[in-house]
Amino acid sequence: MFYSSAGPDRPADRIWLDTLREYGRPVAVLARPEPVWRRRVGQRSVDGFLQRIDLGYCEEGTMLVQVTSQRCLPEHVRVFSTLEPDALLSEFLLNSSPDGPICRPGELTAGRGRLVVGGSAVEAQRLTCGEYIATLAAIGEETVAVVSTAALHEQAVHLLLDTTASPG
Repeated sequence: MFYSSAGPDRPADRIWLDTLREYGRPVAVLARPEPVWRRRVGQRSVDGFLQRIDLGYCEEGTMLVQVTSQRCLPEHVRVFSTLEPDALLSEFLLNSSPDGPICRPGELTAGRGRLVVGGSAVEAQRLTCGEYIATLAAIGEETVAVVSTAALHEQAVHLLLDTTASPG
């Protein structure tokens, strides 16, 4: 994971651009992040194939929103890897607080939600647990997920697909 040095007054971060080139597809980013939020970028590879990019939007060490883009693995890779809303929500709770993991705050409630990608609404799975929400949808050949606090979720579901700019 690395922190992006790109900001409104700086050009795109070289590490971010290298990551985008390696990923080879558009990556979901927040359409309207708050200017004070720092970005944490994580990536996951399988057999040297960059499959997943996580963008965590943080303020004062607390992760407020995580946007995940995951592409399908090539046929020759014999590992099965999917994004599951409950696993993403648990991962977010484990990593969001600078004070340590947050215990799951209540029962999981499944339902329907939406992501708004480039202004177009996409039907999505939605999982709520206390004050946290995970929303997940297939967009083209990728899976895109957003996890956030309930207070920020309406802002967090508005995404852009990015291939060239800094992450949000």
